[in-house]
Amino acid sequence: MAPEFEPARLADVDDLLRLYRRAHGANYPIAMGTDPDVMAAEIEAPHTTWLVWRRDGRVVASITGHVESADRLGKIAGLVVDPDAQGGGIAHHAVGQITGRMLASGDVDSVYGTARTIHLAPQRVCLRNGFHPLGLVPNLFKHAKRETMTLLARHRDGVLEQRAEVHKVPASLEKLVRATQMPTLPEFVDDNGFTAAEQSRLEVIDAPQFVQRHFERTINDPARRFYPLHKPNVLLADESGEYEIYGHLNRHDGYCTIFGATPSPQALLPHLGGVIDTLAGLGAPHVETLVPLHEFDELSALLAFGFLPVALYPAMRKDGDVYHDYVVMVHTPQPPDFRGLAIDEAFRPFTEQYIELWTQKFLNTNGVFRA
Repeated sequence: MAPEFEPARLADVDDLLRLYRRAHGANYPIAMGTDPDVMAAEIEAPHTTWLVWRRDGRVVASITGHVESADRLGKIAGLVVDPDAQGGGIAHHAVGQITGRMLASGDVDSVYGTARTIHLAPQRVCLRNGFHPLGLVPNLFKHAKRETMTLLARHRDGVLEQRAEVHKVPASLEKLVRATQMPTLPEFVDDNGFTAAEQSRLEVIDAPQFVQRHFERTINDPARRFYPLHKPNVLLADESGEYEIYGHLNRHDGYCTIFGATPSPQALLPHLGGVIDTLAGLGAPHVETLVPLHEFDELSALLAFGFLPVALYPAMRKDGDVYHDYVVMVHTPQPPDFRGLAIDEAFRPFTEQYIELWTQKFLNTNGVFRA
């Protein structure tokens, strides 16, 4: 008989804390499993669905779902099953039930999740629930060490058939595009050359509430505001006023997402080198951004500065009657290291394209040696 998950209650917080400790030990870094105040707030939050399964009156499994209504996207996270209850398909039912609820709500067009690569079970639970592999993000999550995460998503019926047509993409993205198994392929064109501007000084505004208010007042275009479930907490401003860029900085994990450039992404692009260096100095050598697949020049510029495509999310953002595909572009100084990882075969094309691009970008010796 399939377990029936039900919404978590405030009275479950102590039980949930014990569950996360039993499953992950004392060093679990996520507040949703360790901070009772954060957990209580999320249980009551309208954008969060927190489901639990009880056995003999005790919570033995838990999963959360978060909805970004403006972007019509959902995310599943925090799946945990008591070690004594594992092996009976509980995780499979948890993912299936929360994803089904989110997609049936009418509030989201797709649900995505990340799965760790220290073992196969989390990836396969998602794959068997109808999620599709979209890529993997290297060196993202910091637990005992930096970890590579896989990215997966499941769409509401009919959404993928409404994707906007993309006519050309940089050739460096060809293997990623093919790995996503698009029904029609764009033209693959040599990446544009790109000239970096002389680095200017950047001022850093590290004041989360101020930055959030400034972002809300300044960035009105939905496409430029788009970075699901991330709110800006830092602002980098060129001291001459030529450009600004917002970011969500996570010093614990050593990464920063960047979005919302003003006056436009094109004004920022020549200065990406300075942005990367500044964020590294703030403790975030891993820099990530989302770019529409149809933005050829922007993708070419990021490639020129050492950003590499790691995932492709089809039909990620709704724009009128169509949905746009987005590429996850990552700049990380750490070489790929897949020793000891457990990655399902479904992610092989994404892994191999990343290794090939990284090698071409950072280990290509053509033109290095002189006679």
